[in-house]
Amino acid sequence: MTESAEFPMELPARGEVAGLLDTLAREYLAPGVQFAVYERGVISSFEYGEETYGSGRPVTADTVFPWGSVTKSATALLLAQLVSDGDLELDEPVGPLLPELAGSPDSPLYTATPRRLLSHTAGLPDMPPVEDDLALRDCVAASAGAPAVCEPGKHFSYANLGYVLAGRILESVTGVTWWEAVRDFVLTPLGVEPGFLGAAAPGPVAGQHAVHLPTGSVQQVDEPGLPKALVPAGALMSSATGLLRYAAVHLAPGGSTVLEPGLLAELRTPVPGSAAFGLADGWGLGLAVHTDGAGRRWLGHDGNTGGASCALRFDPGRGIGVALMTNATSGRQMGHAFFDALAAKGFDVGRAEAPDLGRPLSGSALDAAAAEVCGEYRSGTDLLTVRRAGHGELLMDRGGLRPARLELHQGLEFRLKSESVEAGHGSDESKDLYCFVRDSRTGQVGGMYMSGGRLQVREGIGLLG
Repeated sequence: MTESAEFPMELPARGEVAGLLDTLAREYLAPGVQFAVYERGVISSFEYGEETYGSGRPVTADTVFPWGSVTKSATALLLAQLVSDGDLELDEPVGPLLPELAGSPDSPLYTATPRRLLSHTAGLPDMPPVEDDLALRDCVAASAGAPAVCEPGKHFSYANLGYVLAGRILESVTGVTWWEAVRDFVLTPLGVEPGFLGAAAPGPVAGQHAVHLPTGSVQQVDEPGLPKALVPAGALMSSATGLLRYAAVHLAPGGSTVLEPGLLAELRTPVPGSAAFGLADGWGLGLAVHTDGAGRRWLGHDGNTGGASCALRFDPGRGIGVALMTNATSGRQMGHAFFDALAAKGFDVGRAEAPDLGRPLSGSALDAAAAEVCGEYRSGTDLLTVRRAGHGELLMDRGGLRPARLELHQGLEFRLKSESVEAGHGSDESKDLYCFVRDSRTGQVGGMYMSGGRLQVREGIGLLG
């Protein structure tokens, strides 16, 4: 992979881009869309549709959308500033910085390092306890006994808990809140007016919508503010142009006063063990790493809320960045289709490529694979069961949801097929690719990747290595 300016690339004509947005927004029932492009200091923007379904208020360049998990990249930038100031070491345990972990020296939270927290390689479970809306310090204390899902540094496992811990480190070291720090030390210096879920926004706010493609249903949803502990993982909002002004910290010639070039490069460097199946080729510190068809490296992050989506991609070597925002749950699918269409026109921004899997396993091959993968898999309180059905198919039981048929392939990759999906328009579930994971010590299946790179560990395997 390269991060260089050697490859020219030109965005299709403005009318073509606008036409793609119009066509795909209609297909995926997204009421409103923003797309913005940064090219060597100049930002151009495209808008489609309505702020809120049926409102008649058009999306403009100033309409504000949630970043969702793209917020994590800003939290990583804040911790890198602490490293720059000498307050933090990327590869030292964080426990000594947090009084609430003093009595838990063996906790995976205590022994985690910033590099592993920010790259999702610390082996932490995904979600902290948020039911009681705990403050950062109390949430970290309540999470101290959470068991690891895998050995640190061995596997990628997406963990919001890691960013709760990162936000608490920032709070403990600086004495200011995450809100104040991200506003004063990142957004304002980069010329971005801050917006936060559940608080004031710098412009008109897009509504959020749940879209059910099989039935064509579009319903506005009330998306409450995040629990206090999760704000470092997903609380920021802006327009697409505002998001690219933020990303310019990596794109502007000559670097930025926010962080020196060496540490910016550290944020962009993939961490060992961070290959994120189905999501990215690797993970730096708060940034996913994607490779385009020419082998060029793109950085960025995706974010989703209960009714909106956000995607950021940028290539520092060529000074190019793009941001796509929608006010619909189907925006993630629309984004994949939009970036694929741009790539077909020569503007490839990098994305996780699905391998050509061929036909699903059947007969004796399925029997042999099923013997390896059937069992229970857990992440925190989330329990999944893979089992054989009476007619020989593999099924997955998922709590209160209907069982889904598991379509297994040779390399133990799989897709899920449910009755509701097969009856109509394909959903994310029917297209997303997951896989089973082998323990590095025994070679046995010890886990699976589900739901955005979150590792589910097989019951009885112990700590997945």
